[in-house]
Amino acid sequence: MSYHIYTTKGLVLAERPKREADRIYSLLTRDFGLVQAIALGVRKEESKLRGALEPYVFSMVSLVRGKEYWRITSAESIKNISPSQIVARPLALIEKFVQGEVAHPELFDAVWEAIFSPESDKEIFEIRIVSQILFHLGYLKETDLALDKRSLIKAINEGIQASHL
Repeated sequence: MSYHIYTTKGLVLAERPKREADRIYSLLTRDFGLVQAIALGVRKEESKLRGALEPYVFSMVSLVRGKEYWRITSAESIKNISPSQIVARPLALIEKFVQGEVAHPELFDAVWEAIFSPESDKEIFEIRIVSQILFHLGYLKETDLALDKRSLIKAINEGIQASHL
């Protein structure tokens, strides 16, 4: 039986252990949206996938669709993001808000752009990335993105409340 290998950019949002040496990852991918993928043997010291599959790492990942989870066949790190609270809180929103495996290339690109061109002001960075996430998921209007800081924070809070999450 032949399997098709899909290669895409992905951002590791979370991980959890499975069995003795495996891990299940939540990956925001450009081509498939939010996927749950398993990496076999990744918790072993000699695993080649370890560094590219840490939380908050952008990687080029190769995936094979499985019955329950995607399976990660290879991964190459592109950029490691420092796991500060400023980055972790907005990225945790993605895991809560995105349902199912639906491609959101514009969401992925917005997160990519925000991470690769960070704002020097940490508070502005967090507001900007959260507003982009909510906009691309339909909880903010495009006009909201041009609001002043105070009004944008109010719109963000209303968007989160409207989600009922």
